[in-house]
Amino acid sequence: MKLKLKTNKGITLIALVITIIVLLILAGVSIAMLTGENGILSQAQKAKTETENAEENETARLDEYNSTLENWINGGTTGGEGTIGTLDTLAEEPASENTPVKDSKGNIVWVPAGFIVGNPTANVEDGIYIIDQSHEATEGSEFVWIPVGTIQTSGGEKTITLGRYVFNSDGTINTELSKTELTDQLKLSSTSSTYYTEGLKDSTTTNTHAKDIATFISKVESTGGYYIGRYEARNNSNAVIVDKTHNVYNNVTQPEAASLSQDMYSSANFTSDLVNSYAWDTAIVFIQECSGDTDYSRQNSLNTSLSTTGTTTDVICNIYDMASNCREWTTETYSNTSTPCVSRGGGYTYSSDCTADRSNTSTSLSYDGSSFRPLLYL
Repeated sequence: MKLKLKTNKGITLIALVITIIVLLILAGVSIAMLTGENGILSQAQKAKTETENAEENETARLDEYNSTLENWINGGTTGGEGTIGTLDTLAEEPASENTPVKDSKGNIVWVPAGFIVGNPTANVEDGIYIIDQSHEATEGSEFVWIPVGTIQTSGGEKTITLGRYVFNSDGTINTELSKTELTDQLKLSSTSSTYYTEGLKDSTTTNTHAKDIATFISKVESTGGYYIGRYEARNNSNAVIVDKTHNVYNNVTQPEAASLSQDMYSSANFTSDLVNSYAWDTAIVFIQECSGDTDYSRQNSLNTSLSTTGTTTDVICNIYDMASNCREWTTETYSNTSTPCVSRGGGYTYSSDCTADRSNTSTSLSYDGSSFRPLLYL
């Protein structure tokens, strides 16, 4: 009996020591999880700081936008008009500087310096377009205003959020897969191992990126919109023009398309660039909200042969050929390093393609069905 009691006591002490050691280990791990560089407390503080910074940036952008508008209304130094005019204010004489005007529903449209309004009796939902009147090589180029934020339409108030979207087969937005943050990886399905990014250049990417995607987002949110080419790019003696009469600018690689778009204008008033994924996807949302056309299958069957000029039947909200004619290069990047260049929409040889489609290829690819669409932002 004595031997047995001693044995039991020995086992109990060992178990106690092991238990203490395990508890100490668990305590150490818990402390590390709470207080380490990647600990819960650190991450919570980081998230709080990022949220506060985002709120401050948003407030600053809104203040900048509202201050500019107020300055115009009061006849300040950036405007001098004293009031915000209507679209017909700039229907004949081009704006001398970036100028806000409004449609009959009160929606504000910013017209860049050197442009006139092409359809002054229309409203934003119809696709307000502007015409270049003051730049020699690009004179006659037309761009359509894509509003961002809350607008008034004949169907009531609509909200258009600047973002990168994945669309379901019925045309609705896949809210789980769609992204708005610049650092987000956009996947076309939840199980996909590949993804798309925007503006995040590193040593593995060889396609050309947006001039400054963060500035684009900030400016668009401040002014309430941006412009995309009314047509696919046209070739005016190897210079870019966006009109109905010149031949489409095709047989171009993604880096060439980006360079041509970025060099299209050199102005202190606005910036030109190749269409990015935010601009393309948000334009689709604008079309859906303002036209009622939510059919995902707006396919290239509208155009079964290459149209060299802007006479195709694929036009909606005054924007031509987003679903057809040529596939269009963007500044988006695909995760496969050998095929990083992303084009959007449909090509005339691919009847099943849709406006929202993404295609990825190499930086050296060019063919008669590859073109591009410049954008402008103030």
